[in-house]
Amino acid sequence: MGNASSALSNAIRLGTVAEVNLATARCRVQVREMMTDYLPWLVTLTGTTIIWSAPAISEQVVVLSPAGDLADGLVLRGLYSDQFTAPATSDTLHMLRFADGAQLQYDTDTHALQATLPSGGTATITADGGITLNGPLTVNGTTQINGDVGITGTATVDIDVLGGGISLKHHKTTGVTAGSALSGVPQ
Repeated sequence: MGNASSALSNAIRLGTVAEVNLATARCRVQVREMMTDYLPWLVTLTGTTIIWSAPAISEQVVVLSPAGDLADGLVLRGLYSDQFTAPATSDTLHMLRFADGAQLQYDTDTHALQATLPSGGTATITADGGITLNGPLTVNGTTQINGDVGITGTATVDIDVLGGGISLKHHKTTGVTAGSALSGVPQ
């Protein structure tokens, strides 16, 4: 019974990530006074859909060693710790947070999806087939459109519209004649 108990206690060990080799997707784990060799870490997906996220130094992990030998171990990630605490306390919030503060979250209760980038962050969506947004859109900030714009419906502008440097609201026309004649071009 003693050997079975010892093998079981050696099969599952808590530790912290001490070193990471990104090229081989392996890490070394400090387990009490012992340092493991470089071991592979388990990931969520590695088939036709792949997720890459390397472990962080000091991340708390479990080393699974089926035969009790750490040399054959696998690193199971995902334990909250004092250094890497749970980012929320809601059972309806699903969140992905990055080291620089960028965050993606979805709340199944409020049906709200939010992406937040740190100051200076940028976002690019490339979709050669096009992008369709169904629903009202609010843009807070300057907008630059490089290409033609088609509008089906009314465009409402509360200040002015400029076309070729000519103000729609304040332009002057030449050759104004009373009656049915047409005015000249705007200035």
